Amino acid sequence: MAINQRKSQDEIQKKIQQFPGPYIGYVKNPTDLNRMGRLFVFIPSLHGTYDETNKNPQSQVIGVSYCSPFAGQTPLSETNSNNREFANTQKSYGFWMVPPDIDTKVLVMFADGNPNAGYWLGCVYEDFMNHMTPGIAVSEPNKFVGTPEENEQYYSTLGLTQVPVAEAQRRAESDNITRLNANPDNDVAFSVRPAHTPSAQSLIAQGLITDPVRGTTTSSARRETPSQVFGISTPGPIDFAGQQTRKRESVNRHGRIHTDADDEFAFDKVAHSRLGGNTFVMDDGTPVKREGSVNVTDIENELIRLRTRSGAQVLLHNSKDVVYIINNSGTAWIEFTQDGKIDVYAKDSVSIHTEADMNFRADRDINLEAGRNINIKATGENTATDQTTGRVHIDAKTNYELVIGQDGLITAGANIKTYAVTDFNVNTGNEIHLDTAAKLDTNLTASLSTHSVSEKTSIMKRIPTQEPWADHEDKKRDEVTSDLTDREKF
Repeated sequence: MAINQRKSQDEIQKKIQQFPGPYIGYVKNPTDLNRMGRLFVFIPSLHGTYDETNKNPQSQVIGVSYCSPFAGQTPLSETNSNNREFANTQKSYGFWMVPPDIDTKVLVMFADGNPNAGYWLGCVYEDFMNHMTPGIAVSEPNKFVGTPEENEQYYSTLGLTQVPVAEAQRRAESDNITRLNANPDNDVAFSVRPAHTPSAQSLIAQGLITDPVRGTTTSSARRETPSQVFGISTPGPIDFAGQQTRKRESVNRHGRIHTDADDEFAFDKVAHSRLGGNTFVMDDGTPVKREGSVNVTDIENELIRLRTRSGAQVLLHNSKDVVYIINNSGTAWIEFTQDGKIDVYAKDSVSIHTEADMNFRADRDINLEAGRNINIKATGENTATDQTTGRVHIDAKTNYELVIGQDGLITAGANIKTYAVTDFNVNTGNEIHLDTAAKLDTNLTASLSTHSVSEKTSIMKRIPTQEPWADHEDKKRDEVTSDLTDREKF
């Protein structure tokens, strides 16, 4: 048996020497112990039929190195062995994209016909399996399906006609459906697709599921041909609630469901489904239809979008002239609009700190409104200049109006001085008292309470500083909750 195997390997080597490629290969083991992007691929025209029960899988795969479209490093020849400092070591850079999933189709070549100098040059899509690339686009109207619970939510509760969708479930489709498109304007191949649950639920949580600008997108490789959509989408984490298969030779090691997590080989099942990943989309927009000297349609969805798997995104939308940033949960966002508005929302607090001046000017009105209190304090702690510090100065060109719902309280550490160019008028519904030692408490009102925060004493409980800032929410979330940053609670 060993002799036959060696003969088979000899035949493969001889064929590679005669024809170095390209060959179509299928990834059977994406794990490279040296972490250089090397893939172990099965090549049908070299290996014949793949046998999952073969306990010697190396006899039916061949290792091929990663040929990146862009990569490099500074020269080793210009370093020496004197030290290990930054200035004396190599620096690398480049483009790193290695497919982690088994059965991915790749194009393989062998340099100079050498079986030990094989390279995978690129990946090949399976037919029609590129709808999710790169932006996880929406379905055609009412052409999506989910679980019974999802269908109830999407169609009945929310009244949605489109949601982000995954690739078509090809094995569930009828064999009678025409797969090939008859004209370049209509894509009929697998028009019904499963709802992309993680993406749809993320947009629902953010409140963006019905927003075709900030939320859903048409940025798919299948939107038109030739495609105006460019970008990258990552595979995303393993979905352990998705399809699972028995233990076999060709697996993605990240999908192993271990019986003992400390034992690399203690597993019986493997998950290969994925949750969807991060996307970087550069969309040149839908093509314009031109009639004579007039555009019949406008460019739509022209944008650059960077979005994480869970929904955090930076959007530069050229068609709508909008810049928009939002976090995963939708609890904080900021938008720059076409007409020059800047809108900001925060479910918790907004904290701003400058070590110099903070200047606000409005050529119309400045409006401040608080659901509870408005607190203003000049601490006088900045003594770096010879100017007066600790002063609150309000200058009104015409009237200064103050409406108080209950008592008006003023406490002065020294004198209270009031001057009127003409009359000084005081009116009360009852009595006016002067020299009121018995009528008025000397502790009429007090200074605002202060707190020690970010190495300062302040009426605020949250002050961002130059990095490193110790109070970032992710560093001490339990200590910077909304209640604990409430200055009225001690």
